[in-house]
Amino acid sequence: MKTLDAISWNVPEEVYRADSALSYSTLAKYERDGFHGISHLSDKLETPSLIFGSAVDAIITGGMKEFDERFMVCEYSITDGGMNVCRRLASLYTGQYENFSDIPQELVSKAAQEAGFWKDPKWDKKRYGEVLKTGDVDKYYYILTHATKTVIDRRTYDDIVSTVSALKTAPASAEYFKADTPFDDVKRYYQLKFKATLGGIEYRCMADCIVVDYTNKIIYPIDLKTSSHYEDEFFKSFVQWNYQIQARLYWRIIRENLDKDEYFKDFELKDYVFVVVNRMSLTPLAWSFPLTKTVGNITVGKQNQIEFRDPQVIGAELHAYLQKEHRVPIGIDESGTNDLLTYLNAM
Repeated sequence: MKTLDAISWNVPEEVYRADSALSYSTLAKYERDGFHGISHLSDKLETPSLIFGSAVDAIITGGMKEFDERFMVCEYSITDGGMNVCRRLASLYTGQYENFSDIPQELVSKAAQEAGFWKDPKWDKKRYGEVLKTGDVDKYYYILTHATKTVIDRRTYDDIVSTVSALKTAPASAEYFKADTPFDDVKRYYQLKFKATLGGIEYRCMADCIVVDYTNKIIYPIDLKTSSHYEDEFFKSFVQWNYQIQARLYWRIIRENLDKDEYFKDFELKDYVFVVVNRMSLTPLAWSFPLTKTVGNITVGKQNQIEFRDPQVIGAELHAYLQKEHRVPIGIDESGTNDLLTYLNAM
């Protein structure tokens, strides 16, 4: 029996994150924000919901040891909006202002607006006061500027523990995340990283969970999602965050690595399965994407009104922009006249 990690890209996560190969998150962000968002592709996004999901992932895939290495639990009470403001302030003024109260009100107001908090200009004179109403801003800002780990509050930690428990016990998810046993040839691998060159462009992925049935030579790729939608409404999140890119791209990257290995090349790689959980309803469900292996653009919906572009089509387009600076999107004529109908019909 050859372990799947033997053919993976075995590097630390910081090396993976810093690598220039295109990833799902990069492609999805480009597809969402378009040409004018390219300069912000590498911007780090850290929101309370993303932190929650990362903490759940850490326990599921790496256990409490990984959680303790990356997170610290503190006692404070503050809204998500207040957290976002303090995080923005900490990113700007750590080392400059020791306490929240030391920061000039106009700087707090500007940072809050940048964080999307009461961002309408008409609230410029009242925004600072609204920030103060969000909770323990002084305490939270101080913790952020002195902590060496990601900070979460006790209530969030309790929700994380409940979410992990639900994932490990619910009928739809327990089988994916249970411990391996010596009584069968099914093995689970977490956070394996892979790279592949597809169509002359290098891509990378880090898979949450891959279950390998060595007896039947079947591999099941799994992705874990903590969602703000109810689990039975995951299809809405699937469209919103363009998870089809992740499913199809990850499948191709993993398949490429399997095909290059004499031992694994005959293993069947199943369609991607998303295991979804909402921290409030705690009813984990599993959703498969039957078009995982489909090549080319896909249309879905009652009237085929939703188009999913092929990951490699998106990747080739983005790669061209990253290789050479463009003043306008490819296809736009800077010196002549552009046809409005061409772009209207593509909406």
